[in-house]
Amino acid sequence: MLNRLYIFFIALIISCQNVSEYERIVKDEMARGVYTDSVQFGLTIGDTKKTFFTKAWELNADGKVTHGPNNEFIAYEIENMPEGKRVNHLFYGIFNENDIMTGLDMRFYFLGWAPWNEELQSDKVLPVAMDKLMEWYPGNNFISIENENFPNETFVKIDGNRQILIHIIDEKDVRAQLLDLRYKYPNLIK
Repeated sequence: MLNRLYIFFIALIISCQNVSEYERIVKDEMARGVYTDSVQFGLTIGDTKKTFFTKAWELNADGKVTHGPNNEFIAYEIENMPEGKRVNHLFYGIFNENDIMTGLDMRFYFLGWAPWNEELQSDKVLPVAMDKLMEWYPGNNFISIENENFPNETFVKIDGNRQILIHIIDEKDVRAQLLDLRYKYPNLIK
């Protein structure tokens, strides 16, 4: 019996030491109790799907955005990019089972992309997208993390309840996801 208790405590100590840097940052940031609901273009975490569509329609009517490829995303061309390159930023709300927006799914790619054009590949748009996300959502820097769900290098930044994950999808597209950690980890709410 004593040996089993000894093995249990050793396993407990080892498991406590295996907390990843990501998990530590999530816990630290959520413990701060700083909550940000605003997203770009006047969108808000917690909006209903209907409100999201209404705001998107208004942005379109104002000429700020248009429909993206296959009408799956809203498209916004980022202006004033380095070297005159044009970046398309696609975004769409992430909704839970109650049609409440809990995040934003995003894509970035250079307009005019072609497989043979080395200057417009996703590895070149990744740092541009990260810089733009830092501008839109200032705070902590991106850090590299390992994520078994993504074959390419993945970066994350966490500021309070807001997490932004970004990685290369393929030779053209970079994907970013903004998530409200209050929906992902409700047990960590302070």
